[in-house]
Amino acid sequence: MGLKQKSLTTALTLLLANTVCAEGTDIMLLPLSEKDGHFEIELEPVHITQRDGYDNQPKFTLDSDSIFFTRMQGVEGKEQQQTDIYRYSLQDNAAINITQTDEHSEYSATPYDSDSVSIIGVNPQGQQHLRKVNLLNAEQEVWRKDIEPIGYHAWLNENQAAVFVLGDVMTLQILDIRGSERPSILAENIGRCLQTVRHGKVSFTVEEAGQHHLKTLSSKGHIEDTGITLPKGVQDYIWLDEVSVLAGENSRLLKVERDKASVIADLEELNVRGITRLAISPDKSKLAIVYERP
Repeated sequence: MGLKQKSLTTALTLLLANTVCAEGTDIMLLPLSEKDGHFEIELEPVHITQRDGYDNQPKFTLDSDSIFFTRMQGVEGKEQQQTDIYRYSLQDNAAINITQTDEHSEYSATPYDSDSVSIIGVNPQGQQHLRKVNLLNAEQEVWRKDIEPIGYHAWLNENQAAVFVLGDVMTLQILDIRGSERPSILAENIGRCLQTVRHGKVSFTVEEAGQHHLKTLSSKGHIEDTGITLPKGVQDYIWLDEVSVLAGENSRLLKVERDKASVIADLEELNVRGITRLAISPDKSKLAIVYERP
């Protein structure tokens, strides 16, 4: 095996270790409100998941009524666990499988349209592609088989996705589902958290000296610095408005702006520690958080 292939294999293993094999995470839902730029989080939790194991990567549906998430679980007749996509209905308070495949792992579900989600799918050969899953019949379609291994993604528009591509270093590229040209590398050393800001713009982070600096990418490949730096050791965030993001630091939820950060809520009384990924519903009324199980 050549040096480049070894590096790529190592990077792939590390990504799967961080994304798939982590244990002891749960998802909690909290009411969110905003008035005149002031955000409030009520400490009235709904436990979307509450079990030993890995439940992670929450993403609200476009109508704010359900949450997609990734669950790691065993497969009958196999020693190795795999990940599937679930959908939790906030009306029924119940979760159902969206994917249930024996030979593939799926994660990072993101709404694409009202009838489908985009995911990262790992096939038996270990290849990681951007895929489309039909919510009506669970059929899957691979977008751009030539571009992999992909770790994470966020949509710029209906045809272009910003993607986190593994390699000797983690890179940011734009995948066009209509095209066949190889995309250019637009940034290196990026973090795992890609977020759609609005149509035609996605945000990402670049790690420098142990801290993640927030930048934006346009559909034309232009990159701008937001001036926002996340707290040391934090790489996950979600946009609150056009100038501030929400990030978790142990039990605290922070509003982070250019050159300043303030505590919106401390979830210590809920026995919450190790907050990582976050999601806000499109109607801005609900916050989903991922945290370490006590």
